[in-house]
Amino acid sequence: MDSTELYKKMEEENINYINHDLFSTSGMIAHYEDVTAIIVDDKKTKGQVAENTVLIQELGHYMAGAYYRTNSPYELIEKMEHKADKKAWEEFFPYEEIKELMKKGLTTVTQLAEYYDVEAPYMARCINYYYNQYHGFD
Repeated sequence: MDSTELYKKMEEENINYINHDLFSTSGMIAHYEDVTAIIVDDKKTKGQVAENTVLIQELGHYMAGAYYRTNSPYELIEKMEHKADKKAWEEFFPYEEIKELMKKGLTTVTQLAEYYDVEAPYMARCINYYYNQYHGFD
């Protein structure tokens, strides 16, 4: 996935992009009243693949309305992160599209991650979710 597509989606949704040093993460989304921004620490996101992964995951928060405060209980944070991931995966890596790619020979997580220009661990979580949700890829 080309980063320009993700920036275009952010522009269409009126989401600001901010590059700023972050303490313990490479990206985050901030939402207050009618202002939304995705903050990316470019010192922690080395290259397009890492940035794409951050942008997709943070756009998942936006699309799912999965927000939380930094001092939220761990259980709520985990729930919102999972909700955001599911929404991002459904939007950017649809199950049926993944199945078709697998039929065409892209059968490893690494191949799928390269196809979508995202980090392999993020794609692995997506594949694991789909495998469990839909009982495989048949």
